[in-house]
Amino acid sequence: MLVMKFGGTSVGCAESICRVSQIVQARLRWRPVVVVSALAKVTDQLQTAGELSRIGRFSEALQIISGIEQRHADIAQELLPATFRDLLDLVLRPSFDEVRALLKAISAIGELTARTSDRLLSFGERWSSCLVSEVLRAQGIPAELVDACSLLVTDANHGHAAPQMELIKSRVESKLLPLVERGGVPVLGGFIGATAECIPTTLGRGGSDFTASIVGASGGAERIEIWTDVDGMMTADPRICPEAQNIDSISFEEAAELAHFGAKVLHPQTLQPAVELGIPVYVLNSRRPDGRGTRVEVGEQTGEPRVRSVACKRGIVLAEVFAKQGLDAKLAASIFEAMEQQNCLVDLAAMSRSNLSLLLTSESAGAALAQFLEGVAEVKITSGVALVSLVGRNVARDPSVSARALSALPDREVKMIFHGASDMNLSFAIDEREADEVVCSLHQALFSQCCGEEQPASLLATRHPQYQPAVNAVAEA
Repeated sequence: MLVMKFGGTSVGCAESICRVSQIVQARLRWRPVVVVSALAKVTDQLQTAGELSRIGRFSEALQIISGIEQRHADIAQELLPATFRDLLDLVLRPSFDEVRALLKAISAIGELTARTSDRLLSFGERWSSCLVSEVLRAQGIPAELVDACSLLVTDANHGHAAPQMELIKSRVESKLLPLVERGGVPVLGGFIGATAECIPTTLGRGGSDFTASIVGASGGAERIEIWTDVDGMMTADPRICPEAQNIDSISFEEAAELAHFGAKVLHPQTLQPAVELGIPVYVLNSRRPDGRGTRVEVGEQTGEPRVRSVACKRGIVLAEVFAKQGLDAKLAASIFEAMEQQNCLVDLAAMSRSNLSLLLTSESAGAALAQFLEGVAEVKITSGVALVSLVGRNVARDPSVSARALSALPDREVKMIFHGASDMNLSFAIDEREADEVVCSLHQALFSQCCGEEQPASLLATRHPQYQPAVNAVAEA
């Protein structure tokens, strides 16, 4: 069995869906299961419509829904013969009416709960899976629409629901595999699931990839394919660095580290079910289906260092805590507890005797931290920070990597350097305005054929005197 996931850009228009049909057709002998995201931007539009309804701008919300409905109708008009189109109208039109009724209720009470939001957002995948399954059938592929909510059983943590793997495995074996074995091609929406009581939930960021990984693991798939609009995982963001190269293969651990530090191709959580069973994941470009893409697999553990990519995460806030009476374990624990209460992810942390530096994802969390520590510690907040990271096996422990990286940044102000939290990253906190140039400089130093011989570790001090490695740096996955 093969699980194929197509992202929003891969099903964003009639031309894209035609390509999906051709790709699936070429893989029928591998018994595919197709997982699709909502059409590009639809989830964001649904979220906007919900917020507009909540604040009383119901008519604007309805305009958004009418636009989404027209978009689906236009694709159906272009790709489906009249017989299929009539059937599609019978399925989709009541669904859009249901969304309008839901938005009206949100407007009436002026509240949008996490549970209601999940219900609203689930429609994007329900519409796209219905549309794609009908297009595949019209092209002669034996597609069958499967309700993802009937397979993906989750807990009730709305917005970030956790899959109940034993229940899912049982349902995949009883409902999905028999369909595959008789030659059908199941089509289901990603990102969505439901509690045991059939209340819709969503899986959070990267949810459609997560769905593919869960279904693949539960059904014993030989491989999982993530189809997107890029050629695979790259040595840098090609929009920033045109010289970026495709990565032919990468370990699960490296891919997860890259995702944590800013790469958008995969979310680390989406890999876990496949990791546990050693199922390879391929990242492929639906616009260039003949490309090699990137194979993500269980990597061989060796001591040889290698830099896989230069990643960049923007919008970071640097919070520097200066404890008046020194930093003890109790104070450090209370600081991290305060961040948890703010639902704020701590990207990296560095600790010394009296200081604690945190890289946060929220400026409001930084302000809350300053208020929490008032009278106990001084807190300096610096916004507009980017975290540029070298990711790869053993990069943090290889002095030649550090030397080469720092020699590429002689004129840059590096606010902090983090290493030791993981063998797989060496990270630099810099001014966000310099992020693009830093990424390009590091990429040229580490990947360009003209970069010359490796530079000695002594350059850590001679070319970058402000270098002060973080002590006991830790990363939260």
